[in-house]
Amino acid sequence: MIVVATATAISVGAINVVSTIAADFALGGTPLDSTDLTPAQAGQPQTILVIGDDHIGKTTTYATGAEQDVNGVHLLHADTFMLVRMDPAQKQTSILSIPRDLLVSFTWKGVSYTNQKFNSAYSIGRDDLVKQVALATLPGITINHVIDFNFASFLGLVDAIGCVYVDVDQRYYNPPGDSYSPINIQPGYQRLCSNQALSYVRYRHTDSDFVRVARQQDFVRDAKEQLGVWGFLSKWSALAKAFGRAVWTDIRSPQSIAALLYLAAFSQSKPIREVPFNVANPAYQINTPQGPEEAVLSTRQLIRASVENLLYKAPKATLPGSTSGSASHAVTHRRTHHASHHTSHHSTSVTNGTDDLYAIPASVTAQALAITPDVGVPVYLPSVQTGPAIPNDFHPYTIRDEQSRLHYGYRIDWSTGSEGEYYGIEGTNWTNPPLFAKPDGTETIGGRTYMFVDDGSAYHDIGWREGGVLYWVSNSLNETLSNAQLLAVAQSARPIR
Repeated sequence: MIVVATATAISVGAINVVSTIAADFALGGTPLDSTDLTPAQAGQPQTILVIGDDHIGKTTTYATGAEQDVNGVHLLHADTFMLVRMDPAQKQTSILSIPRDLLVSFTWKGVSYTNQKFNSAYSIGRDDLVKQVALATLPGITINHVIDFNFASFLGLVDAIGCVYVDVDQRYYNPPGDSYSPINIQPGYQRLCSNQALSYVRYRHTDSDFVRVARQQDFVRDAKEQLGVWGFLSKWSALAKAFGRAVWTDIRSPQSIAALLYLAAFSQSKPIREVPFNVANPAYQINTPQGPEEAVLSTRQLIRASVENLLYKAPKATLPGSTSGSASHAVTHRRTHHASHHTSHHSTSVTNGTDDLYAIPASVTAQALAITPDVGVPVYLPSVQTGPAIPNDFHPYTIRDEQSRLHYGYRIDWSTGSEGEYYGIEGTNWTNPPLFAKPDGTETIGGRTYMFVDDGSAYHDIGWREGGVLYWVSNSLNETLSNAQLLAVAQSARPIR
C-alpha cells in the first residue's frame, strides 16, 4: 500500500485512474467490514493497520507447511503487523511495527485469553480481533483502514515493480530440506525478485523478530524509492491488479481510494520514518502448553511513548558539520530497545571515547586485499571499527542495472556483536543506483562530498563518489551505530594497497 500510495505525488484526477484502481482492488480477496474503524476526515492524517499473513492465496495450503486446528478453530498466522501513518501536516509517512510476540490479554466471544502473543489474536479472531487488541493495547491509536496482505499479494507487487534493489547486509542461508524456509542470498547490493524477496523479508532463523521488522521496513523504503512517481505512472495498472487480487481490505470505493491517494500526495516526503516500538524485555519467559517460550514484554508507559512518537514527532537528522567530532551525539540511532551492547575491547580507541571506535586489525586489511583481484574496482577500507565488531564477510559481486548493464562491486561487513546486526562498506561502478538516486542531504567534509540517506533521526547510509566508483558505509538494520560513528567510519575509508 505504501508503494502504491506514496508514489502518487501528483493529482490523481489528472491521470483519471481512481475508478479503475477501485475495480482492481475488488478483483479478489475478501471485503473487510468497518468494525472498529474510524472514518477519516478529508485532508486529515490516516492510520492504516497492515497485516502480513502467511496464507499463499485462495487455497488450503499455508506457507508454514502445515495447517493447525485447535479446538475446532482453523488457525492462520501472521508475520507482520504495521501501523502506517500518513500525515500531511508533518509531510511524512511513519511506520510503527507491533511485535508479533508482544504479550497481551484479551476477550473474544466470551472467552478470556491471558498472556497471549499478539499474533494469536489473528489466529483466533482474524482481522477483527487484531483491530480490537491493537486499539486496546496502544492507547491513543485510531485505525482508519485495515489491509491484510498474503504471500500471493506480496509476490505480485514485487513482480509488478520489476523486482527490488536491496542492500543485503549479510549472508542468508538455509539449505533446502531444513526445518526453516530455504534461502541462499549473498551480501551486497542486488536485485531481489519473487520468492527470493519473500524469503528475505520473512527470514528470522539467526536473528530476532525485531531485526526482521527492521528488514521489512527497509525493504518497503527501497521499493518505494525505486518505484518513484514515474514508475507508478507506468506500472499503476499492474500494481493495482496485483494488490487487489490477493488482499483483504475495507478500502474498496472510488471515494476512499481517491481520499487515500490524495493524502499520500500531500504526505510524500523522503524518507519513510521507522518508529521504534519500546519494550521492557524482548525475551520474557512464559509457559505454554508446548513448554516455555519467549515473548516480548512492554508497559503501558513505554507503549504510550511509542504511540506518541508515531502520531506527533517528525525528527530529522541534521548534517554533521566539518568533522566527525561535530556530529551531533544528541541525535541517537532509532532502535535501542532490544540491542545487547558489548563493551570489552583489546585495542586502543582512535577517536573520541564516546564514539567507541578502534583501529581495525591487520588481518582485515589482508582479507580485503585477497578479494581485490575479483572486485573490478579499487577497494576502500575504513581504518576504524566499532569496539565489539567482528569482521564477517568479504564478498565481491556483479550487478546489472535497470538497463541490464553489468557492474562490479564488493561488500565487507562486520557483526556488531548484537544478534542479527551487521554494518559494512561497499563499492560499485554503478554510480547512481536507486539507493542514492535521491539522497536526503549532501555535505563536503575534508574535500569529499558525502551523500546522506536517513530515516528521520538516524543515518542509514553515507556514500560518496570517487574515481568513477560509488562507495558507501551502511548501518545495521537496527542502526546500532550512532550518526557520529557511521560518519567517522566513512571518513576513515581509504583505498588499500
